[in-house]
Amino acid sequence: MRLSDRIYIWFLMMVMTVLASADMTAQDFSVQSFRLLPNDVTAFISPVKDLNEEDCALIKVQAPEEFAFSTPLGIVKRVDKTGEIWLYLPKGTKKLTLKHPQWGVLRDYKFPGKLESHMTYEMRVATPVPERVATEIERVVETVRDTLILTRVDTMMVTPPKERIPFTFSVLASVGVGGDPVTTLGGIMAVAMWRHGVWAHLLTDFGKIGETAGECNREGYVGENKRFFTGKTRHSALLVTGGSIHRISRRVNIYEGLGYGYMNTAWELAPSEGGGYVRNTDYSHRGLMFEVGATCSIGKLMLAASVSSIKGREWFGSVGIGYRF
Repeated sequence: MRLSDRIYIWFLMMVMTVLASADMTAQDFSVQSFRLLPNDVTAFISPVKDLNEEDCALIKVQAPEEFAFSTPLGIVKRVDKTGEIWLYLPKGTKKLTLKHPQWGVLRDYKFPGKLESHMTYEMRVATPVPERVATEIERVVETVRDTLILTRVDTMMVTPPKERIPFTFSVLASVGVGGDPVTTLGGIMAVAMWRHGVWAHLLTDFGKIGETAGECNREGYVGENKRFFTGKTRHSALLVTGGSIHRISRRVNIYEGLGYGYMNTAWELAPSEGGGYVRNTDYSHRGLMFEVGATCSIGKLMLAASVSSIKGREWFGSVGIGYRF
């Protein structure tokens, strides 16, 4: 046999050996099943928020921890559990890419539908059955350990480093009670804030005492003379306050401020006294006032409660409910 024929046969055998080796080492994986877990409340009891403060969906992936994942909307949080991987994904996610350092990439696996907040799903990944001898298995383990660090760094890169505080604007309808005599007031409150912000609050009883012919005290004296009254009264109250508000947690804010307020009470004189109304100075107050309170947000719903006072003499309590934009 000529030397060239021997070289050709040797080269052909080498190519066949390489192709056979490549065929033996080719492995793959697939998504065996994906389903909703209607009785699993993990995502509801312990929610994880995305950048828009929306509660995430949770996928429990039954796969080795060497797998890495990515989505067009990002992965908010990954938790490695025994036998499975928990992925917290933004609401509305439709696709998931699975990566393995040895078995390749399954790109853009499409879910049956968009993921929903608070819902928990299960994904089973079918992995290849290893067919290696002991010495070859050791080399595979070394390769996995070497790429495991890269996989975890890749997952951490899509985790938001810190919470982004969005701008919010809220409008609340409020009701207040207080003063002497006790008066019920209605009003409106507006709040604009990031981590800190400003607010304004208006309360009134929509009353008017009209023109008065003088002043009296609580005993009915006008000057040095005690007068007779019909028992009819008129009230007028207005409280206007504003100040700063501060976030102390994801849902709770506290606020404080100053303003101006008045509360007027007028008594009607008896016809024998000439009629008309006189302003009661003991039940009328006006001047500088303060207000302190707190708000609590539940989704888009905003609740508020506060205490206010005119010069520390007339005290009022108020509650409010409204919508956070």
